[in-house]
Amino acid sequence: MKPRYAELADQLIEAIGNGTFEVGAALPSELDLSAQFGVSRATVRSALEKVQELGLISRRKRAGIRVEASKPRVAYEQSLSSVEDLVQFAVVTERHVQSIGEVSASPTLAAQLGVETGSRWLRVELLRVDAAKPDEPICWTDVYLEPTVGAGIRRELRKSSGLICGMVEERFGRSVREVRQEIRAVGVPARLAKPLAVEADGHALEITRHYVDQHGAVFEVTVSVFPANRFTYALQLRRQG
Repeated sequence: MKPRYAELADQLIEAIGNGTFEVGAALPSELDLSAQFGVSRATVRSALEKVQELGLISRRKRAGIRVEASKPRVAYEQSLSSVEDLVQFAVVTERHVQSIGEVSASPTLAAQLGVETGSRWLRVELLRVDAAKPDEPICWTDVYLEPTVGAGIRRELRKSSGLICGMVEERFGRSVREVRQEIRAVGVPARLAKPLAVEADGHALEITRHYVDQHGAVFEVTVSVFPANRFTYALQLRRQG
C-alpha cells in the first residue's frame, strides 16, 4: 500500500496530465490542498516535492505553485563505470564557462578538496547544459587545476568542449589512471540558485572527483552540484565468482 503522500502525488499528476490543472495555471495553496484532500500540510508538502521532482510544477515564495508541464520530464541519467563514461557525458553535454581565476585554498576549501591549506589552484566555474533544455542546466561545476596545468590550457578553456582532463593529457601527457569520487546530499547553495534556475537550499547531489595521473598525483579536482529533479546517478553492482 502506498503512503498517503504518494497517493496524493499520483492524484495531482493525473489531474495535471488530464488538463484539470492546465500548464501555466496556479495550483491551490498547500493549505487549500490540505483541506480539499483531508490530509495534513506535511503530507501535501511531501506530495508536491514528488510532483516537482518530475518537472510538472514549480514552487516559489510569493509566486505560489505553478504548473510547468503536463508530462513528467525524463531526468538526465548518468551511468559511470570508467573514465570513458565520463568522456561520453562530456560529449553529449555542453560546457559553459562562467569564470576563470586563481584561488588560494582556505581551510574550508582545502578540507573539501583534500589539499593543503594555502595551496594555489586555477578555478574554472562552469555550467553543464543539455542543448535540448538550455534553460535548465544539468549542474554547476567548480574545476580546480594545478597552477602549471591551468596556465597551460587556460586560453583554450572557453573555446573547447569535452573533458578538461582530456585537454591536460593532450598538452602535458598526464593521463587519468583513476578517478576518486564522493557523493553526498546537499542543499543548493544560494550563490548557485539563480544560474541553475532552482530555489536555494533545494535538494541536490554534490559530486567531488579527484583525477589521479599515471604517477599517482592529483592534478584536477571537480565539485559539481546537480539539482535533484534533473539528474539520476546510475550504478550497477555485480557479484564476482
